[in-house]
Amino acid sequence: MIGMVWFQKKCIYKKSYNKLVLFAAARLGLALRSASTQPQTKVLDFLGDEVDYANREWRYSYRRLFDICPEKKLSKVVSQVLTQYSGLTKAWDVEANSTWVCRTYLATKMILNATVLTNALEHSEETGLRIANPYYEYYAALSLLRAVVYTLPTAEWSDGELISVSHSRAINLAFDWLGKFDQDTAKRLKALTQQLKAQREVISYRAPASGDSILDVEYDLYELLIMLSELAQFNSELLEQSITKNADPSSFVVAPEYISQLSGFEIKGFAFHDSEDAYRLGYLKRKMPRPFNLAETMTEGQTEDFIGAWDADEEGKFTNGSPCDWQQIFDVP
Repeated sequence: MIGMVWFQKKCIYKKSYNKLVLFAAARLGLALRSASTQPQTKVLDFLGDEVDYANREWRYSYRRLFDICPEKKLSKVVSQVLTQYSGLTKAWDVEANSTWVCRTYLATKMILNATVLTNALEHSEETGLRIANPYYEYYAALSLLRAVVYTLPTAEWSDGELISVSHSRAINLAFDWLGKFDQDTAKRLKALTQQLKAQREVISYRAPASGDSILDVEYDLYELLIMLSELAQFNSELLEQSITKNADPSSFVVAPEYISQLSGFEIKGFAFHDSEDAYRLGYLKRKMPRPFNLAETMTEGQTEDFIGAWDADEEGKFTNGSPCDWQQIFDVP
């Protein structure tokens, strides 16, 4: 019996081995880069719960974002962004707290949604369902653009209108923000996003007789996706720190109407209700009634239920695999 369990686990994790190696290598690269300029004891910080970089402790091991911004410049970016968040957190109240709990929750969902879409992309590539690939690629990027926008101190909630931010505005806001770190990277990845959008529209509106042979596939999709997810995480870490420093703890209350706004909604005259959203937001209301960074807002239960909701019940159909298959974009619990 033990041998059978081991064999099943081996089969499950075999597909994830290469992903895990790349994931570990990215983390090790960040640690080694830091080791060249910091004492040996600092390297160990990358293997624990906190990362020491740019004179600040981070709750997440960034794989790409810190590569494009030298430490000295990053320190300036941090100061600028904290100043923007402090304008919000020094006037913190129940309304602001409720809004930002919802915004951070939405951002975590966008990361998980992009994870499902990229897993579907891999399945599509393996099964030869190429016509769907441009949709998976672009909407994975769009999900993460929205995650960034939801965490921006400069983007107003406007009674929930921010949830449906337009594609073009999400693109402009997110890459303008990334430009704080490095303008060249922001311009290049914005152009890639526009290309993904155009290729999706080719399939939707032109129905190419040549199939996908007229589309360009020579780009690094995961550089874009990782950069965006980490940008949202970066914002959420600074928001959390600003709240801890400035906000009155008595305002750490989530008003029930905000939960209702996110779990029940209407689109084009059709009403929808998501009981899982209501449950998860209710959990945050009870257990985490103030915004935390995205990585710590996610729970194992949330990630398993969200990603597992898209798994087929029948053997041989699409599934998202094991948790090792969920790590390409973000460190998902």
